[in-house]
Amino acid sequence: MTTESLWDKYAEYTRDVTEHSRKLAFAAAAICWFFKTPQITFPPAILWSLALLVVYFICDVLHYLVGAFSLRYFLEREEKKHWNETGEELKAVLKPRWVDYPATFFFVVKTVVLLSSFGMLATEFVYRIFLHHS
Repeated sequence: MTTESLWDKYAEYTRDVTEHSRKLAFAAAAICWFFKTPQITFPPAILWSLALLVVYFICDVLHYLVGAFSLRYFLEREEKKHWNETGEELKAVLKPRWVDYPATFFFVVKTVVLLSSFGMLATEFVYRIFLHHS
């Protein structure tokens, strides 16, 4: 398998994880809403879950925003350098791995945060099922 096809597969995996994660995040928010009291308050674990969902959505946006900006920075720098050296337009360039590091960071963080949000939901479920009525 070529490295290009492997990187394409990697992009497919991360795209799928992001797509499914967003659906799960909205589902988690809906589940949290069921724990709302008539006074519109939430148990602590549910509040943490909701807070983590907000962080998830912020990191989801940052994943793509930071990725786009780091790629733009790299491309503009390479185009300028190539133009100054040759006076010609840049046709192709090899992208170093560091260009994707910021996007990868936010991809990992948002995934961990979403799983943590579900952990907080699970904590509330366990409390209600096993400890609340003991």
